[in-house]
Amino acid sequence: MHRSEAKRRHDYRKEARLRDLVQAEPGRAQGHSRLAAWLARSGRVGQAQDVLRRGLAAADRPADLDHLLGLMLCSAGAWESGVRHLERAAAREPARFTFVRDLALAQAAAGRTAASVETLRDAVRLAGAQGRRLVWLLRLAERAVMESGGRPARRPPAPSREEAAIEQIVTRDPEVAGALIPRKGAPGTPRREVLRAARRALAGLLAERPTHADLYFGLGRVAEELGELDRAIEAAEKAIALNPRYVEACLLAVRLYRKSGRADRAEDRCRAAADLRPNWADVHLSLGGILNEQGRPDEAAVAYRRALDLGADSDEARRGVEAVAAAVRSQGGGA
Repeated sequence: MHRSEAKRRHDYRKEARLRDLVQAEPGRAQGHSRLAAWLARSGRVGQAQDVLRRGLAAADRPADLDHLLGLMLCSAGAWESGVRHLERAAAREPARFTFVRDLALAQAAAGRTAASVETLRDAVRLAGAQGRRLVWLLRLAERAVMESGGRPARRPPAPSREEAAIEQIVTRDPEVAGALIPRKGAPGTPRREVLRAARRALAGLLAERPTHADLYFGLGRVAEELGELDRAIEAAEKAIALNPRYVEACLLAVRLYRKSGRADRAEDRCRAAADLRPNWADVHLSLGGILNEQGRPDEAAVAYRRALDLGADSDEARRGVEAVAAAVRSQGGGA
């Protein structure tokens, strides 16, 4: 028994076959989930989670990957992240009973009892006659909410006429979503309801056209404006995976990684953008800012000067060069 278990855990030939399958068809979620499940059963949970995260950035239909990653994170005690991935899986495929059921159980275990009541009700409806087995769980959850003096979370209200109109317009012309986001320095802030309507439209289009990089790019921009950095990063990485030469998506990812404090990933994406568009001043300007924030003034100065060479009117680049020079002088004086 122990020998067969050890052999299963260390069957590297099977692991190699699973990795080959992922490499051959990176857009298929099944390959990523099979490899991740194999690694998890072998006790390599961290590697399994990495496989799932990479799959989320590349797979066409990632609901199963979100579901599996959510279960792994919850099992490891990372309830907030785990529930978030389970919520994404259920949002992508709201008719999947297992997705809704597991989300409800995770919400309850994470202490979000009121939310779990609503989700359990959905699970009971989806399960039909088999849902009777869940009714007792629902009653327990309802009792817990009542005893705590709270009420089950209400469902979001139906979209207004304006939101419904925005959703229809973006569905017909996805480029409208980008027009809803004001340009840098321009006045005006779109209402969250309008942005959420645009996000719903883009998500619906992606369910039908999962290989359209432009749709993921648009979704990433809208999610960024809503402050949903994880969702925005996932969308930007999807766009890049579908079109590795998508420099605008690379720059979006740079901005998002900087906002989320992931300077190493921001630098990687920025250098990729610089390789694609070596004559774009903004790319070198962003790279200078990233390097300067990392305490690498000499490298930052090179990037800033390159930005100046490409766009002499760039005040930001000029200020960057001056700031780096001042920092170097200060360090030299302190020595």
